[in-house]
Amino acid sequence: MPRLPRHPAIWFSALALWVGLLWLLSSSSGGGPPLPVANLDKLAHFSYFLGGGILFAGCHLSLQPDRPEWPNILASAIIAVALTGWLDEWHQCFTPGRSGADPWDWLADVLGGTTGALALKSLHRKLK
Repeated sequence: MPRLPRHPAIWFSALALWVGLLWLLSSSSGGGPPLPVANLDKLAHFSYFLGGGILFAGCHLSLQPDRPEWPNILASAIIAVALTGWLDEWHQCFTPGRSGADPWDWLADVLGGTTGALALKSLHRKLK
């Protein structure tokens, strides 16, 4: 049966790539065509941060894989995702063509990250 990666370097490397790509995406000007569906960008925020929630929780889990303390793992992942989403929105305030500081984007980030962390918990339980 497959297992989740246990080595912290794998999780931290993946998280570093995720954060780097987030920074790159937030640094590009938002001068694209209008979206065909209103608020479709919230789904993109949710989806991207779902992956971030998995990675933040996975990093914490990899430090204690045999006896995970899920309340601490979930809390730290959600706090990390919330701070990362806030920093991303703040960063966009200084990017030409972007409108940062959108509380609805940030909420989609937090909800996506929370869902990702909970998904990792569920997956860990099934693979155990």
